[in-house]
Amino acid sequence: RFVEGLEGREDVVLYVKLPEWFKVPTPIGNYNPDWAIVLENKDDPARPRVHFVTETKGQTDVSKLRFSHEGQKIRCGRRHFEGALGIDYVIATDVSAVKIK
Repeated sequence: RFVEGLEGREDVVLYVKLPEWFKVPTPIGNYNPDWAIVLENKDDPARPRVHFVTETKGQTDVSKLRFSHEGQKIRCGRRHFEGALGIDYVIATDVSAVKIK
């Protein structure tokens, strides 16, 4: 359903299911986000926005994930992408959560 949602949006320029080898090192172990998505930027069309999306499962509350270390890796991933790289990072249950901030 997530891919169908991406396909149905006019503002999605590109999306990629990230391969297993795409890893972000964290203090808890390597973290592999699910998707990278590029959206049109209506404020500045020459500069599309990259989004990294993780956890396209049924919830956005990382504290409720089955493995606590998974939630910790997600929090580290968010700090890496948003804090260090300035890239939007979204935890989504469906494609509607992916938008230009």
